Amino acid sequence: MTYEPLEPGEIVRSRAGRDRGRAFVILKLIDEDYVLLVDGRLRTLERPKKKKRRHLLKASETRMELTGHLVNADFRKFLSAEGFPNDRTE
Repeated sequence: MTYEPLEPGEIVRSRAGRDRGRAFVILKLIDEDYVLLVDGRLRTLERPKKKKRRHLLKASETRMELTGHLVNADFRKFLSAEGFPNDRTE
């Protein structure tokens, strides 16, 4: 099945599941159906979320550079600066 092209570092929103509406950064493309997502708060680098691509919607054209040593705070700051604070408690 063909999906909207996604790349690591892009901001996406979840369209399904209990995390619906939350913004994430794509950490890694696993295969043609799945990706790993982080937000630095609930889904950290140590525990990324595996999610189907069909349950995601591209939220911004801005991409985060995933080079160098990254920590969870980098993802929180990036999402907040782009207008996706994810302060909602789950």
